[in-house]
Amino acid sequence: MLSNLNLSLFLAYKSITKGNKGTLVLTIFIMSLIFVNLVFTASIFLGLGNTVNNQVINTLYGNVALEPKTDEKYISDVYSLKQKINSVPGITGISAQYVTGAAFSYKDKSGAWAIRSINPDDEITVTTIHNFMIDGEYLSKLDSDEIILGKEIPGGYGGDLEHLSLGGVKVGDSINVLFNNGVSRSFRVKGVFDANFQQSNNIAYISQKEMESVLGLEDKASLILIKTRDLGNEDSYIKQFLELGIKEEIKPWTVYAAMVKNITASFDMIALLIAVIGLFVASVTIFIIIYVNTISKRRQIGILRAIGIEGSVIMHSYILQAMFYAISGTIIGLFIMFFILKPWFIIHPLKFPVGFVSLLIVPEKVMVNTISLIAAALAAGLIPSWMAVRETILEAIWGD
Repeated sequence: MLSNLNLSLFLAYKSITKGNKGTLVLTIFIMSLIFVNLVFTASIFLGLGNTVNNQVINTLYGNVALEPKTDEKYISDVYSLKQKINSVPGITGISAQYVTGAAFSYKDKSGAWAIRSINPDDEITVTTIHNFMIDGEYLSKLDSDEIILGKEIPGGYGGDLEHLSLGGVKVGDSINVLFNNGVSRSFRVKGVFDANFQQSNNIAYISQKEMESVLGLEDKASLILIKTRDLGNEDSYIKQFLELGIKEEIKPWTVYAAMVKNITASFDMIALLIAVIGLFVASVTIFIIIYVNTISKRRQIGILRAIGIEGSVIMHSYILQAMFYAISGTIIGLFIMFFILKPWFIIHPLKFPVGFVSLLIVPEKVMVNTISLIAAALAAGLIPSWMAVRETILEAIWGD
């Protein structure tokens, strides 16, 4: 059996080295491009989903969020609640917010947006909004009558929904805000931010004290955002919060990211479709090359069989050729992905409406794509080689 394998390897080696060099290079190049396409498509969609998830965590809800108990409008005794949460190892930030809707107006323009109140010192430990100021300044703890706006609200900052904006509010301008409880206030625009995420850019922020004076409340909140040291262990943290006797609604960030699950599922379907097409192209390419090779060497195959070489040995030699093309293409494709494309996208990420997207290369996905390409090559090499050896020796030699 070992001698047969060695003979198959020898025949495959001779066929590759004595064949047309241009065809060899082109075939390996095609395999490498197909492999890159498989990995790249999956990686860019994974990167897109990862970016959306990070935006939900870093600009909207943190890793875990607390909401009021059922049938209650606000979370009570916030100070005491924050002390309990801080006692859990791994908590790196807590921010209590009031969240409400409001009608904004500026000159003859108006619109309705969400408005949140924050303690800026707490907020910067949970979200990254303070890093995305494109005009003016972030809020400070003692600010009164001042507001910062997501870029979709003021207009003139390249928002996606300019027609719904206030039409050109600038830093230093005053806008009127009518809160849901009927209280109206005038705020000076202190800054404008662009979090590269439309849902975040449709929110305005004021100080916690300012909102408490509007609502007539104290030590309450609509939402408490919690930042944890590690991602993926939210269930463990939630279990510890429950053990501390916290009765509020506790939700991991994945609940709020459910809005993008359908989009992610669609991306997965697109990636699968592209992968299937790529593997089909790879199979057809290798099939044609092996088939043409067997046809052109039909008489040689017949002679080899006539001198006693088994058909299985010849068939295995062509299968080994097909695997050589796939493995060589995979190695070159891996080099292109890890040493050319990945570094490039780290420096030059793609800008999407949800943020900057880079490649997220998952080793498990790469392994699946590698095995799939080799399996496709194996199948593509098996069929024409089997067709070549099923002829009788005389038919192969004389072409009858």
